[in-house]
Amino acid sequence: ASTSGFGGAATAPCPCGSDLGYAKCCGKLHKDAKAHADATAEQVVRARYSAYAKREVAFIIGSTHPLNKNFMSDIEHWKDTIKMNCYDNFELTSCEILDESYEGKGESEIAKVKFVATMTQVDSREKTAFMETSTFERAGKHIANGAWLYKDGLIETAPGMPEIKPEEFEE
Repeated sequence: ASTSGFGGAATAPCPCGSDLGYAKCCGKLHKDAKAHADATAEQVVRARYSAYAKREVAFIIGSTHPLNKNFMSDIEHWKDTIKMNCYDNFELTSCEILDESYEGKGESEIAKVKFVATMTQVDSREKTAFMETSTFERAGKHIANGAWLYKDGLIETAPGMPEIKPEEFEE
């Protein structure tokens, strides 16, 4: 492993759990609007998970549908809200995609992605997880270049985990 230059950052593993380095995986979507626009809904789920892990607040906001119940027109206030709730007490360790489906055609197409997000509590080292089925829609070519945007999600208890209270994981 390189001890100089940009080697460490370039080869850092991606928080989403893929075998790719962050720069070649979710980091690409975080930094490049065209990569986000060209991504599948599954790739956007992984990138949003990694955005929480890496505190990429701009991507979290930029990948949220304007009709999402948490969307705020006061972007600065929204950024502050996300920073306060960005899982600071957790290390996000894996995003396992369970199912991805698409229905409809063209601008009315809807994507659903079911995944398990795994994390470790920083102080206790206790592992926890939740399962979510996220719904994605596009908001037209003029918003995020027609990319898949997070509209809403249904949070459930992950297999093998204790029952969760939904308010623990609301975005």
